[in-house]
Amino acid sequence: MYKKSIQQITRSLTFALFTFVFLSAPQLCRAQNSLISLDLKDAPLKQGMEEIEKQTKYLFVYDKDCDLTTKISVKVVKQPLGKTLDEMFKGTKVVYRIDGGNIVLMPKTPGTASKPSKSEGQKSGQRVLKGKVVDGSGQPVIGATVVIKGTTVGASTGVDGSYALSVPQSADNPVLSVSFIGYEPMEQPIGNRTEVDVTLHDSSVGMEEVVVIGYGTMKKKDLTGAVSSIKMTDEPVNTVSSISHALAGKAAGLQVNLTSAQPGAATTMRIRGAASVSASNDPLIIIDGFPVNPQNDYESESMNEGQISDNILGTLNPNDIESIDVLKDASSTAIYGSRAANGVILITTKRGATGAPKVSYSGSASVQFYAKKYEMLSASDFMRQTNRYYYEKYLMDNGIGVYGGKELSDVTVKYTPRYTDAAILFPYCDTDWFDAISRTGFQTQHNISMTGGTDWTKYFVSFNYFRQNGLVRNNDISRYTGRVNLEQKIAKWAKVGVNLTLSRNVSHGDDASLESAASFNPLIPVKEANGEWGVNPSASYEHNPVALLDIIKDQTKDRLLTTAFLEINPIADLTLKAQVGIDRKNQESGRYVPASLGPSSPGEASLAKIDESDYLLDLTANYVKTWNSRHTLNAMIGYSFQQFNHERLNGMNSDFMTDIFGYDNLDLGAAVRPAVHSYRRKSEMASFFGRLNYNYDDRYLLTATLRVDGSSAFAANHRWGYFPSAAAAWRFSEEKFMEGAKGVLSNGKLRIGYGHTGNSSTMDGAVTYYRSGSGVVIGNKRHPAVTLYQIGNPNLKWETTAEWNFGLDLGFFNNRLNITAEYFRRVISDLLNTRSLQVYNEIKTIADNIGKTKSQGVELTVNATVIEHKNFTWKSDLTFSFYRDRWLERADNWQPNIYEEYYAPVRPIYTYLSNGLIQPGDDISHMPGAIPGEVKLIDRDSYLYDSTGAILVDEHGRPRHSGKPDGKIDDADGVLLGSADPDYLMGFNNTFRWKNLDLNIYFYGQFGLWHSGSYKWTWNTSGGLSTGHNKPVTLKDTWSHDNLDAKYPTMMMSSASFGSLGSDYFYRKIWFIRCRNITLGYTFPKSWTRGWISNIRLYAEIQNPFVLTPYDGLDPETDNTRYAYPNIRSVNFGLDITF
Repeated sequence: MYKKSIQQITRSLTFALFTFVFLSAPQLCRAQNSLISLDLKDAPLKQGMEEIEKQTKYLFVYDKDCDLTTKISVKVVKQPLGKTLDEMFKGTKVVYRIDGGNIVLMPKTPGTASKPSKSEGQKSGQRVLKGKVVDGSGQPVIGATVVIKGTTVGASTGVDGSYALSVPQSADNPVLSVSFIGYEPMEQPIGNRTEVDVTLHDSSVGMEEVVVIGYGTMKKKDLTGAVSSIKMTDEPVNTVSSISHALAGKAAGLQVNLTSAQPGAATTMRIRGAASVSASNDPLIIIDGFPVNPQNDYESESMNEGQISDNILGTLNPNDIESIDVLKDASSTAIYGSRAANGVILITTKRGATGAPKVSYSGSASVQFYAKKYEMLSASDFMRQTNRYYYEKYLMDNGIGVYGGKELSDVTVKYTPRYTDAAILFPYCDTDWFDAISRTGFQTQHNISMTGGTDWTKYFVSFNYFRQNGLVRNNDISRYTGRVNLEQKIAKWAKVGVNLTLSRNVSHGDDASLESAASFNPLIPVKEANGEWGVNPSASYEHNPVALLDIIKDQTKDRLLTTAFLEINPIADLTLKAQVGIDRKNQESGRYVPASLGPSSPGEASLAKIDESDYLLDLTANYVKTWNSRHTLNAMIGYSFQQFNHERLNGMNSDFMTDIFGYDNLDLGAAVRPAVHSYRRKSEMASFFGRLNYNYDDRYLLTATLRVDGSSAFAANHRWGYFPSAAAAWRFSEEKFMEGAKGVLSNGKLRIGYGHTGNSSTMDGAVTYYRSGSGVVIGNKRHPAVTLYQIGNPNLKWETTAEWNFGLDLGFFNNRLNITAEYFRRVISDLLNTRSLQVYNEIKTIADNIGKTKSQGVELTVNATVIEHKNFTWKSDLTFSFYRDRWLERADNWQPNIYEEYYAPVRPIYTYLSNGLIQPGDDISHMPGAIPGEVKLIDRDSYLYDSTGAILVDEHGRPRHSGKPDGKIDDADGVLLGSADPDYLMGFNNTFRWKNLDLNIYFYGQFGLWHSGSYKWTWNTSGGLSTGHNKPVTLKDTWSHDNLDAKYPTMMMSSASFGSLGSDYFYRKIWFIRCRNITLGYTFPKSWTRGWISNIRLYAEIQNPFVLTPYDGLDPETDNTRYAYPNIRSVNFGLDITF
């Protein structure tokens, strides 16, 4: 069945591609003879315009003074466009003019009449008016309509934004009117000028803006769900390695965290929290209609090896992206069913546009350095603190002073410092290991694209090269991407298209030296006099950080992501679409640890190859009908099939006789048992879905969806999941009683939605399967074995999310100020988790649906055009959100510790409370064996027992507290400190334009975030000086016999521990506001760029210039591992050219 399905999809894809290639020859003629049928009675003029746009490829462009509310009655059957327009506008106060692909409307004035010609032409004595039309960033606006107000004289702008027309002699005080979809119309008096340049600004209205939703698009004003749109026009993406790195704070409810500052590192994206317990909390990401999955990285499990998550968007060129739409509530995401419980991110890439070819180039170069480095002891301080440590240990071991009351004279054994004063004053070596492994980083990217087309053929082609040399030597990443987006009209009623992306990501280098450099002894030289690597004699098993740079680690990822579609309109109002696609990902990884590192490394090599292929088939039918000028119905049904294939092969060997071949010849290894592993997995999903939208008079909106998903990974009795949703909206600003408030309140809409979505990320829990085991050795021969690996649960079913969403949209002052507020409440039931089995079972756990959680929160988005002047504009965007994830229902066999709470946060922090540091003379009877300078824990409670000595429990099975201390530290003293999630999230973006200058400043932040302590706190108490490991500079302020008021606990603290929980002494509730970028650009005046260059822009940018935070570690966002990669600060310079 699987093989047959693949063959069917492959044949469909081949046919679609062949059809496109065969029919993609440019066709320059336009369907001027389009025949139109209208039957309207007492309908608004605007309804007739919408019908003509549906039946033809013409678009109406009109002056803001046009009266489109006039009622008309028209009945024509298969009539040409000109005759239809004459009938429709007869008796109205509007005149029309056909200009290319636009029908330009203007208010009728004495002496004007509708004409199908492009202009009245040049006549004797008329002067020619020329100029350029550009947008706010200085880019040419192609296809803008330029007319002399009150006449039918006009023109359309060309590929460079230029126009030329004749000013009629009869025009008194002529005024130039310029308009284009998505921009505010502009009027300028002409006077006696012969050249007028015009700058159009983005429309502040925004209600006509089209946003992408599941399997279609919709006007923003018609939305009933919670959708945030990010337009990439003004986003500085030329200097980011992945678009995910630029999304933090851009959409309310979307939380984006960098997992590491390492080149190519992934981001963690969450939409409205993360209330799943064991299943994935990642949102579904869809690129041009194709749901994509992260590539499964293979990392060899070797010394100091860090696991880096795959960057799912790392293969995508940020310059290719047109828009990103974030679907947040269930009424918006339910159309994607079982994979949409965590929200959906829709990425739409750029498309071709009608007009002559437009070629654009953008390039940038960046210098990068550490934003903040580890602050470690110098060689002299290292020796001082080592002496101090051994002296403190000497006092403690002999019970001297605060450690027992003895005098120095009472002890016969005398203390001898490890290092002399002369050695401390004149250290023979002072190696800064971070400097030794680091360099100045460099990043560059070059992007070239071409777009254009005719009414029949549209194309967008791009190529991008990106390279980043990391701050750690021998660490770098390169990316090559190519894109072709083509769309071909093959008939008036049909078109085909292809979206194709090819990419290759190549990375080199290992970050093992980073961990080593953070704590390596500064008294050790990089190399000894004999040329051998410097080795720490107290820890000879550890490798020299610079030597670790010789580790060879290469990874190549190739990706082909392509979709092809056929769209036909067999009858009016009906659109049928078929789309096929493939996402092919290949990865090769190799790693070699050379034997030259030292005796503890016999030479280790690993090699892995991964092949993943996802296939897609989508079939949709969409019907749109408007009647009686007030009722609009939009119905869509569809079928989707997707198949997922994964294959992997990897091997490892060690004990190589030479380092020459690296990982390229595993046979040279002499390991007793080289490791070889192969793996293959395949699954399928079929879906049926539908959506119904109803719009009454642009005031009352209803949406309903249903998706039915079937997965081969579930047992037959739970193979199908059903995910419905419904939503309604009321545009109260369109009511008659609100007409008096139009000058202030330009838009007002209330929304409510409810829906079910699913989560199936642990897809194989219903299946019992075996795997190869270690086997046994008999007679010096190994005999392989097969062992039970998982017990399937035939009753396992989909994890389901039920969500309510309440929204309010407000627009003020012609929508120059827009506010969107959302409240949501989710309940996640049938959580995909594991249940413990009886101890006699070979397998100890089984997948099961256990418990419920809930998530609720608030989101706020504010968009404002603060100032809009001819020479100066200021636009500002603010996002704010918070969510709370908590348990709602535990498993029926839940066996909690006494400190656990039934309705606790999903990611709780449990700990002991503390009361400073133990001082000499303190009563610490509840901490036997504790030493002065250690964190002083509070004995706050104890277990409650019955008369038989058994522990009493509450209704949830949780042991009960007595409310009294019991003289010891145990689990009864633990408390819930809080949640690991931040309290609040924010983003604040500002864009300024003054004449040819533009400035963008972008902030994002998190507040109320519990952090378990930076390296300055936690590294001091983990030992290490005795083995020659370096420590942070804060070690100098740790508690000791002569530093009783110290901030940090004693260096000796690691010699004792109490209970199973840590202490709140190290926790800090922090916040941060990061300035992600400050970008300053200058667009050269048009008079400098006339000719074959239409636009030049230079810019300079600082990324991550500063972070406002009380956190004292490296970085409050990326410090999520013990040895975090220091964050990067970049200074970038770039150039944008449009030809």
